[in-house]
Amino acid sequence: MKKHYKYTLLIGLLLAISFKVLAQDVLVSGVVLDRDDKDSPFMGVTVAVSRDAAGKKTNLSNATFSDNDGKFSVKTPVNSTLRFTFVGYDSITYKVTGAKSDVKIYMVSSMNMLTETVIIGYENKSMADNTSSVIVVNTQDLVNTPVANVMDLLQGRVAGLNIQLNNGTPGGSGSFTIRGISDISMTDGILASSSPLFVVDGIPQEDIKDVDIQAFLSGSGISPISMIPYESIDNIQVLKDAAATSLYGSKGAYGVILINTKKGNSPRPVMSYSNHFSVNTPPRLKDVVVGTAERRARINQILTNDTSSIYHGYYQLHLIPSLTDSLNVYYNNNTDWQSVFYRTTYNQSHNVSFSGGEQKFNYRVNGNYYEQKGIVTNTNFDRYGISMNMGYRPNNKFDMSANASATIALNSTGSGNSLSQTGVANGASGSSLLPPPSLYTSSNDALQAISIEDERTSVSYDASVNMRYRLPIIDVPISGTFGYRYSTEERERFTPGILNANEAQIEGNSSNSYSLYGRSSLSYDTKILIFRLGITLGAEISSNKRTGNNVTLKTIPSDYIRGPIGHLPRYSGGGASSSRESNTVSFTIAPRFGVTDLGFQLGDDGRGDKYIFNPSVRPERNSAYGSKAKWTINPGFGVKWNIYLEPFMEPFKSLSYGALRASWGRTTRYVANIYDIWGSYRLVEDTYKGSSIIPIDFGYLPNADLDPVTATMWNVGADMYFYNRRLTLTAEVYYKQTDNQMRNVGVADHNSFTNVKSTETSLVNYGLEVQLGVRPLPTQSAFDLNCSFNLAINKDVITGLPNQVRQIIDNNRVVNRLGSNALSSYLYVYKGVYATDEEVPVDPATGLRLRVGNNTTKDAYFKAGDPIWVDINGDYIIDEKDLTIVGNAQPRITGGLSLNLRYKSFSINTNSSFTIRRDIINRALADRFKTYNNPISTNLQSLAMPPIDAYNFWTPENRIADYPNPLDYTRSTIINPFRDNQTLFMEDGSYLKINGISLSYSVPRKIVNLFNISSMSVNASANNIYTFSTYSGISPENVDNLGYDYSGGYPNSRTYSFGLTLNF
Repeated sequence: MKKHYKYTLLIGLLLAISFKVLAQDVLVSGVVLDRDDKDSPFMGVTVAVSRDAAGKKTNLSNATFSDNDGKFSVKTPVNSTLRFTFVGYDSITYKVTGAKSDVKIYMVSSMNMLTETVIIGYENKSMADNTSSVIVVNTQDLVNTPVANVMDLLQGRVAGLNIQLNNGTPGGSGSFTIRGISDISMTDGILASSSPLFVVDGIPQEDIKDVDIQAFLSGSGISPISMIPYESIDNIQVLKDAAATSLYGSKGAYGVILINTKKGNSPRPVMSYSNHFSVNTPPRLKDVVVGTAERRARINQILTNDTSSIYHGYYQLHLIPSLTDSLNVYYNNNTDWQSVFYRTTYNQSHNVSFSGGEQKFNYRVNGNYYEQKGIVTNTNFDRYGISMNMGYRPNNKFDMSANASATIALNSTGSGNSLSQTGVANGASGSSLLPPPSLYTSSNDALQAISIEDERTSVSYDASVNMRYRLPIIDVPISGTFGYRYSTEERERFTPGILNANEAQIEGNSSNSYSLYGRSSLSYDTKILIFRLGITLGAEISSNKRTGNNVTLKTIPSDYIRGPIGHLPRYSGGGASSSRESNTVSFTIAPRFGVTDLGFQLGDDGRGDKYIFNPSVRPERNSAYGSKAKWTINPGFGVKWNIYLEPFMEPFKSLSYGALRASWGRTTRYVANIYDIWGSYRLVEDTYKGSSIIPIDFGYLPNADLDPVTATMWNVGADMYFYNRRLTLTAEVYYKQTDNQMRNVGVADHNSFTNVKSTETSLVNYGLEVQLGVRPLPTQSAFDLNCSFNLAINKDVITGLPNQVRQIIDNNRVVNRLGSNALSSYLYVYKGVYATDEEVPVDPATGLRLRVGNNTTKDAYFKAGDPIWVDINGDYIIDEKDLTIVGNAQPRITGGLSLNLRYKSFSINTNSSFTIRRDIINRALADRFKTYNNPISTNLQSLAMPPIDAYNFWTPENRIADYPNPLDYTRSTIINPFRDNQTLFMEDGSYLKINGISLSYSVPRKIVNLFNISSMSVNASANNIYTFSTYSGISPENVDNLGYDYSGGYPNSRTYSFGLTLNF
């Protein structure tokens, strides 16, 4: 008995020791590797104990991170579970069975977007529970090439986001629209902005083009997004339907683009440095006839086509010394003026960042320099910036983040402005017989482009704080956000005396603006049985103000002594620009309803609810509309059916995720300012009966009854993911109606005023969008190929015009007509060329041939070689009554294709975009033919002679032609055969453009370790590579929003770059 007792005691002691051992923590260590990057060490991966030894979930706040070498070490009980997580990668779990020191964890890029979050109305939502139309673009998927504005790289990436890079001005931006244009009003021939709202790290950013087009043209023209370095951006989210945008209030009526910057995410401090060195080259320039060839061509044209006298042009010819005095060195040249104004430039950019921190605290500091010398002489853009952000989360109850940045931008637009370079275009049209430009030769346009000093400085300061706290006991999160932005612009422009009647002149403009933004919200979520309920209550306030002044100093002493005043002060002057201020207050009420599966634990695996209903309402009021302003309501709702959770979908094993969704929303947009509502005074000197006064501006009649723009949208979509997201498909249809658009309406003269603002214009856009993604290669393949394709079809129709009229013609360029598209052209219909005089129609009543206008001289009657224009009203007179509505300046179909291929340490990214069915008026070609209108002119400054031999034009020997006779200069001013408002110059602007290609190589770790560097990669890229198009002009993209290709636009350059990235 005693012996058995000893055995029992011994066994009990051993069991106690073993239980004690099991209860103790064991050390687990190893390395985390990136499967997508040749199994290289993965730094910054979160390592946390997700379940304890008993299988219960644990608090993830006590997490650690993998170090610079990917190594990790953690103590945890046996039978517990470790979870390895990193943004954009699948979570990996590891079951702890005992102490281990050689654990290898392989991280793989996420193939499941359901657990990823998007920001809707400043709140994070999982993709599975999102009911809105949202596209997320990670910057790592974009072509790695230096750009001033990251939006340039989004071209062709997002279905429905139409980006046309029609402005190559350094630091400028193209046009951005989401689901068609939203505003068809114009100011000075410039279409109003339909740009979406940009929200950077939760703070709205307003583009100057949305505020004042004149301030945009006279100011720096720098887009606020160009002040953000590309290297600082983490991802971009595009919100397209009104259910999502209505949560952003009036500024989000035309769509919302969220830009989220990078944060620190490493247990050890990380320093990163990157640079790019690039070469910018101008596009293909126009061919010109130079030197002796130009002289002979002009002489031949004069002698052959002048039949006005018995001298047959010899008399006029001897009055033109540039043609007859070929031995004169002043006229004996072969100057290609385009080479004077267009150039190849060499640029650079540098970016350095310091970041680090863990879940409790993280930080990132970024400094950058970006240089872009324009391909047009005397234009440039330089940006210097520093930004800082930090995040602090001591526990699960409280977290805070803060951002601050300061940016300085220096740019020059030469003799042009933010949109065009007409002076350069005119200067480049000089005759090649003239000598190169100097202060004593050439034209004012040429000298202005070279000699005018136009320097602009923009400085902006941004700061924001975001805090969130969970109230005790009830566990309800309350959050608050505050943002402040202050910016200034200074412009100094000096014009030498030789260009201004020997009176040198200095102009100075100064403006400043500020914006204050505050937002607070309170959220509550609960679950009752299978129902998930929640609500968010929020309040928001924003205040924006812009002021400015200007001064002009004339008759300054000389080009070298510039002030402080001129020697005739009475000719100088100054003034203040109109101050613009608006304040907006809004509230948000957004309840949430969801239904889960029976027995399904919400959020356990991120699959989302089966049925989701998210309504919202946002009351808003704006101070600019004065005492008559009313509260406007921005309602919206979204519904979603995660159909893949239904039992009847179980047989479809290839379907990883499937959902049907629908949304509706209405958003108001405040476009009027206090001067539109209450009128304004003219800021000029004036007198009345000898006394100085400030007169009323009779240009616009005040209208206190203006309504804000209202945008209403329906959206229906389907999301389908197959084969573990190797094939993804998103298809959507939408209907968007924009009412109460503001435009100018003329009033009768006896009212004293000229115009009045009206809000009676309505426009409808509807269309289809398709986004397709394919990853065809298996996971174990050494290659990884990611293909993305998108297509958008949009149609717009005008449904309302002021005073219930059916048609409005703007400057004989654009016609707005009920039931037609928004931007139709008003043109003469061209049908060919009269081969003989007998083909010209004859009026049976008078026996006279068809003629132009009311001119009855013999040269006004059409004859062989003249254009055939359709006589719409049949009166045998071609005049404005024969103009017809044709074409559409907006593209009907847009889209793009992106390919990302990775093999071991190599990766290549390509991106292309296309535009189909857009009509362009090739005014540049019309101007080319017009250079032959007046060969006897002695003004050689606008007589560049482009070759036209490639065009099939009429001559007595070539009667079957496509173009009229350009050599008959004696009648050209009357017939005007090459007027640009005719269908002869309307061409198909469809194109396929290879936007960019980048090649990157990651240097093997064995090599970089020799230099104590964590990682190093080199890359090469090309941007704006080639455009496939039948369009005969330089570029079918570099045209204005009204569809006109002007010679005075700023062309887009082709960029070749080489870059290096180092991580320490």
